[in-house]
Amino acid sequence: MPEPPGVAARNAAGAGAPEAVAETVTVRVRDRTVTAEVADSDDERRRGLMYRTWLPPDHGMIFDFGGETTSGFYMFRTLLPLSIMFVRDGRVVSVREMTPCSGDDPSACPVYYPGGAYTHAVEAPAHTFAGVTIGDPVAIGSD
Repeated sequence: MPEPPGVAARNAAGAGAPEAVAETVTVRVRDRTVTAEVADSDDERRRGLMYRTWLPPDHGMIFDFGGETTSGFYMFRTLLPLSIMFVRDGRVVSVREMTPCSGDDPSACPVYYPGGAYTHAVEAPAHTFAGVTIGDPVAIGSD
């Protein structure tokens, strides 16, 4: 299924529960620490947090693009409201709140753009990154 132009790979073919991602890292920004599953392959980035019905507080997913991008994210087949923090050079580029997109037409879903180039995006439960501002330092480390 084609994705809207400029949208990060987020819609996996088929339905069902996502596969577990073994590797995790700790993401720290301000007074928040998120244990994030690493999505660094095309398949992992496409699947993301789709179909999940629950996400523990302070847990999420980090999307590692291996270089700069300006692609947006959308919430097709993502059931939970999420906060997304875009990061480049260890600093916050932007933060957005994303809401689930119902229906079977991915082109009807809003696209959440970063407002600048980024290398990593971190998704966590809604409002996790409330109060985080552009330029805040972000530490990404192994668990």
